[in-house]
Amino acid sequence: MMQQTGLKKSLLLSGLIALALTSQVEAKDESANAAVLATVNGAPITMDDLNQYVSSKTAAGARVSQNPAHLLDEVINRELLKQAALKAGIEQTEDFKRALEAQKTNLLLNSLLSQKIEQLDLSDDALKKEYDAQMKQADLKEYKARHILVKTEQEAKEILAELKKGADFEKLAKEKSTGPSGPNGGDLGWFKAGSMVPEFATAVKQMKPGSVSDKPVKTKFGWHIIKLEETRDVKPPSFEQSKSSLKSIMANQAIQSYIDELRKNAKIDLKGMDHPPKSKTQ
Repeated sequence: MMQQTGLKKSLLLSGLIALALTSQVEAKDESANAAVLATVNGAPITMDDLNQYVSSKTAAGARVSQNPAHLLDEVINRELLKQAALKAGIEQTEDFKRALEAQKTNLLLNSLLSQKIEQLDLSDDALKKEYDAQMKQADLKEYKARHILVKTEQEAKEILAELKKGADFEKLAKEKSTGPSGPNGGDLGWFKAGSMVPEFATAVKQMKPGSVSDKPVKTKFGWHIIKLEETRDVKPPSFEQSKSSLKSIMANQAIQSYIDELRKNAKIDLKGMDHPPKSKTQ
């Protein structure tokens, strides 16, 4: 009879831990969460402790043990280390207090921003409105081009003059381009304009397939002579495929707007900085 009772207790304990692993026990079930699974030097380890431990590991992307006994051992080890740290007086050190304050700040920020995101309208209607706005601004075209990159405008003008006289673009790129694509005749392959520096992207979008830029294009890398070979239309992602990214976009926009409003209504004095950082919207 005693063996059967012990077996039942063992099975009950395994069942409770398994529930924690699969996140089936919610905070609403206070009696289950308060169930004591073990004590460590008198300190209780409850189902809620296991739930929180599993949640923290999952949030961090860490592997969660599927073995109930191993999981409980991990939580016991954490409690032992915690008690040892308290005994060693680590809680009273300045480094610990600073780290604790930083963690408190992170938790406050995460909780506040989570509340703001929960208040957002992320219905299909709201997401579709954002999707349509994104599609209107999207560059649904890809470009295939070559370029010759040199250090000075004068060099670029001389190369352009040679091209106008009938020189071969690929040959000149191999001979004179300082860019990494030079050995390949300046071939940049297929790309979206947004992946290039702004000046280069603007020039490419104004060109017609088969044409060479009528003047050198200056960027932070130097002076470019561009030859646009082809363009092709890109099929946009469907609304269903975009839902996840749309939610992120809308959440980021809402958070940035909230921060901008806080800054607008706050008194911020910058001291001891010759070049203070600007906010994202400045």
